[in-house]
Amino acid sequence: MSKKVLIIIAEGFEEIEVVSPIDVLRRAEVEVTTAGLGSNEITGAHVMAVKTDTVLDCYDDVPDVILLPGGMPGAENLAASAKVKDLIRSISSNGGFVAAICASPALVLSPLGILEGKSATCYPTMETNFSPEVKFSKERVVQDGNIITSRGPGTALEFALKVAENLVGKEKADMVAEQMLFSS
Repeated sequence: MSKKVLIIIAEGFEEIEVVSPIDVLRRAEVEVTTAGLGSNEITGAHVMAVKTDTVLDCYDDVPDVILLPGGMPGAENLAASAKVKDLIRSISSNGGFVAAICASPALVLSPLGILEGKSATCYPTMETNFSPEVKFSKERVVQDGNIITSRGPGTALEFALKVAENLVGKEKADMVAEQMLFSS
């Protein structure tokens, strides 16, 4: 059975943090669903418009991973959604993975308390939004248990490959990286 990832996209998202994970995960044969927050036509921070697979309010599956891109005001829009917060809590408490990049670890995850006692990273300067109980790291991608966080646009491929590794194994993730001519 194919692993499932839900990528929630909000107005003002960081484009590369959406496109890279979709591409990498689909190459790894992971089932990816994109869900727009409030609409299925969403415009990114740099005016790239995307049409999502569905609108978040219509999504009723249970993914293995919920993936949250950053960007501004994309991360703020995700943080303002009760539906997004409920999904994160549900997936995290049931052992699923929560993956967030850029501003989303600090603005979306940290206020929910799911980073307490864990190591995490985020876009530079956004770590001021972490509580003192979060162990901030400057690593490009940080995994602590079922939480995967990453710094920003330049780390989007590494982030996507780490998510893939957790779903399909290191060997397959490495094969995807090699086919993409990615080297760390």
